[in-house]
Amino acid sequence: MLLTGFMIINYYIVFILIKPFQGFTVSGHPIFLMVPFAFSTYVCFGITLVCGILYLIWRKDQKLDLILLSSAQVGVVLGGITIIIGMIWAKVEWGAFWDWNPRETITLVMWLVYVGLLIFRDMLEVDNHERRATISAIFGILAFSSVPLSYFIVGIIHPNPQETSYSTGAGMFLMINFVFIGGFALYLIYQAYRINTIDFELKRIRRIKMEEA
Repeated sequence: MLLTGFMIINYYIVFILIKPFQGFTVSGHPIFLMVPFAFSTYVCFGITLVCGILYLIWRKDQKLDLILLSSAQVGVVLGGITIIIGMIWAKVEWGAFWDWNPRETITLVMWLVYVGLLIFRDMLEVDNHERRATISAIFGILAFSSVPLSYFIVGIIHPNPQETSYSTGAGMFLMINFVFIGGFALYLIYQAYRINTIDFELKRIRRIKMEEA
């Protein structure tokens, strides 16, 4: 509900307030959402990287493993939203939602790598927590190599809406989106961590009861 309300406010500000005074067209609108979502996705995957490194070289803490899992989950969701918004932008700029050019393909590969991390983690033995967490940490570290690849290559060949106006007001609005979506991403990670912690404890209790029986 919070995110839906934010999208409505975005639409109102861009098309009701900014557009009439700046000659702003629909081709520029996705940048106000796609760039903050993409940046938040990178941050989530960066947290996954940091947690993986800390887990391997610092201490085998289950909390680090659960934060790694939570940030990867949220990153996948935000990355999916980024791709969808990018497809809308591509349709406006290039006339097609998807044409397998490097801009779209590399971002999709990055997203699929982290989807693969989550799927592969679920395939590992649930009972061997340390082994599962260790493999997830290694996978999370290796997966991050797709992030700079996506950032630098996509950044070089990004759409360039000719009629987008980047005045002070529009720039400030973009920064507000960065703060809101970034904060929302951190909030989602926190909530995902709580859910994953509860799920972990329930599975642990269930396993203990089965062993006792």
